[in-house]
Amino acid sequence: MKVVNLKTLHQRDPLGIGQTPYFSWMMESAERDVIQHSYRLIVSDETKTVWDTGIVESREQSFIEYGGLPLESRRVYTWTVAVRDNKGCEDRAEACFETALLHAEDWKARWVESTIPRENYEWFNYGAQPPPIMFKRDFAVTGMVKKARLYASAYGCYRLYVNNVRPDDREFAPEHTVYRDILYYQTYDVTNLLKNGRNTLSMYVGDGWHLCPQTAPVMENFHNLPAVLYQLEIEYENDRRDIIAADGNERCGTGPVMFSDIFLGEKQDANVPYILDYPVQVRDYGYANLMVQPMPPVRPIKTLPAADTYISPRGEAIVDFGQIVCGRARIKIIAPKGTPITFEYFEVPDKDGNYFNSMIAFQKDIYVSDGEPCEYEAYFTFHGFRYIRVTGMGALNKEDFTAVLLTTEKENAGSFSCSDERLNRLYRNIRWAQANNMMSIPTDCPTREKAGFTGDIQIYVKTAIINENVTPFLSAWLLNLAADQLEDGVVPMTVPFTRLYERLSYNRAAEFGDDRPTGIAGWSDAAVIVPHSMYVMTGNLLILKKHYNTMKRWCDYVIRTAREKRGDKGLPKEIDRYLWNTGFHFGEWLIPSVKEDASHMNCRISAAYTAPIFGYISVSLMSKIAHALQNIQDAAYYSDVAIAMKNAIEESLMKGGKMPEELMGAYVLAIAFDLVPDQYQDAFAHKLVFMLEQNDYRLDTGFLATPYLLDALTKIGRRDLALKVLFQDKPPSWLYQVDKGATAIWENWVAISPDGMPMVTSYDHYAFGCVDEWVFREIAGINSSQPGFRHMVIHPKPDGCLHLCKRSFQSEYGEIAVAWTDDVLKVSIPCNTTATVVWKDCQYEIGSGHYDFK
Repeated sequence: MKVVNLKTLHQRDPLGIGQTPYFSWMMESAERDVIQHSYRLIVSDETKTVWDTGIVESREQSFIEYGGLPLESRRVYTWTVAVRDNKGCEDRAEACFETALLHAEDWKARWVESTIPRENYEWFNYGAQPPPIMFKRDFAVTGMVKKARLYASAYGCYRLYVNNVRPDDREFAPEHTVYRDILYYQTYDVTNLLKNGRNTLSMYVGDGWHLCPQTAPVMENFHNLPAVLYQLEIEYENDRRDIIAADGNERCGTGPVMFSDIFLGEKQDANVPYILDYPVQVRDYGYANLMVQPMPPVRPIKTLPAADTYISPRGEAIVDFGQIVCGRARIKIIAPKGTPITFEYFEVPDKDGNYFNSMIAFQKDIYVSDGEPCEYEAYFTFHGFRYIRVTGMGALNKEDFTAVLLTTEKENAGSFSCSDERLNRLYRNIRWAQANNMMSIPTDCPTREKAGFTGDIQIYVKTAIINENVTPFLSAWLLNLAADQLEDGVVPMTVPFTRLYERLSYNRAAEFGDDRPTGIAGWSDAAVIVPHSMYVMTGNLLILKKHYNTMKRWCDYVIRTAREKRGDKGLPKEIDRYLWNTGFHFGEWLIPSVKEDASHMNCRISAAYTAPIFGYISVSLMSKIAHALQNIQDAAYYSDVAIAMKNAIEESLMKGGKMPEELMGAYVLAIAFDLVPDQYQDAFAHKLVFMLEQNDYRLDTGFLATPYLLDALTKIGRRDLALKVLFQDKPPSWLYQVDKGATAIWENWVAISPDGMPMVTSYDHYAFGCVDEWVFREIAGINSSQPGFRHMVIHPKPDGCLHLCKRSFQSEYGEIAVAWTDDVLKVSIPCNTTATVVWKDCQYEIGSGHYDFK
């Protein structure tokens, strides 16, 4: 038996942590039925042991929270875990982590801000954006450097240089956060970049999310000029220490990037030098909102060579990468001095192959040549694209173009393949859409909005977890959600909550008689559904503890709103008081058959059932969460309220054996969440089947019902219809997108019409990719029966649609793998877990190991 894959805060040997760490590990063994009997975890610094658990008889091997002496700033800690299994085997392994600046008094640096005048500009006014600002200072190194750490942050997005060299390849630091309360700072190891004598430190700062009008934060004291904070701490070989900190001795100015916008693009002029002739001003912005970045950085994860170049019917020179990506292009350029070259990024062409702008605004970069050969890349912008229209470059050579995927770095956690290539392509589309939209925060699309819509991640969270290690990423985002929660418990439609969406929230609330933003069914419920899903999928009890008050405040808002505001005046008050049925809601959002104005359709029609049902979902989950945390009083209270809400839904929405709105999603949600009274279950099942048959076995559900459509059909005993919907290739359907050449998931079901006409929408929107979680459970046959897959049920059901299926998932305990054909099932179960396997009407109880069932 071996102990492997040691992680601190779900990261390997992290540099610069700021929160109380937790630890995890895995076990590997050639033996079967291996269970962890006990562990002993010891944490030490260079001089002493700071925590020793002693021998703990437990199967716990993940989310083990540190409980020792207070950790110190700037300290390297080593932790060792010794594990004994149920067969008497023992092993130990070691890992480390380094703390950052844990206390405000550790900061000696001052905020320094640009003094260069800056004019306000309209977001759509391409080219009116201000240039990025370069901050620079010289400093001296006076000896042999043993160790050097640099801590840095900014208002705006920065690139850091020490002696004109970047210490790593991260992008868009300090990332997108609720800047009012949370501003990440980053830790860099710059030991090998320093030299004895004169050195330089530079920070090049673009607008990023903080200064862009599209994403400007909701905060009273908005900082509208680029500003930086840095602190370089040097330890010499003779143990002497030195600190070089931002203090006002810097100079600032502009350089070759003439303007930049994180949405629209930027212009670089290689003929323009850096001119740093402006002083800086010292500002007292304090350190209260500073937080060590708790997740891996945005990085260039993958590169794709261009697949083709062509001339469109309009005579446009176009590069095709064969795949929609989020990021930028790396382009080799040889052009006469002063030549402007324009690159316009887009997701899909029109039906004839011409340039088509699907996002309303531009995605455009401009490069002005200095006459020297170069490899050009944008600095402070990213785009969602498969194609580039190129102007001013002459004949195109596809070998000169490379697409660079930018995303938050995450370990792969899943794989899938089967005998149907269309389903394989659908899975690849899901994975690409996930990678393209996990950029600092979970975004809805990498093009026109790039916003952290809460509804999208709420319906997709389980799919995200089975494909990538998103625990640090989602944990960080939930910290921002908690920071953005309003005083009355409301969770906004986007996190971070920006001024653009704050205005939208106020306007939408006013339409329903409210003078402030209100909670939105299925969106705001992310406050409960996301952490609960993380717990179910990974066993992460700490995330429930961390956000218990956030979840509780949200549920109390729902309960209070239902009690205090009358919705349907025709209902008795004792029923209406348990229905969340007032205010603005998006409803299901994007129901294919509903062609009316979106706000009218969602707010006035489908919200009639989505709001009461999702209010019930949050409150009932809150009861389960309280029970998991052994809060018996809260568990009983929320259980009682949930039961009353369920009864109110039955009395109001289902009277007469039908839903008030004849929409497929209404019946899907009612069935999926066991809300249908016994006497109406057959009627509801028949109605759902009838609606599906009338629609030629094509789905007709929007955002909030689609994740549960196939489960609802399975629940009523019509798995055959669930498979028919999954394999449907007429619009609207998942495979219709595949047949139309989609390389990511579309926002709209019929984004490209059958005659090939594209619409203005997003072609890279992960939400509807949530079907992958159903495939994981119902086709691959992998189900968790205990949080974190400590015990699982493996139950594939070969039914003629597929003749081969392979699926893997890196759980908290190790890899779960299933591969089946019509006749053989192969299963791998990780150590410290057990499984029930159902195959060909036989049931087996197994422990860890590799098994073949024939």
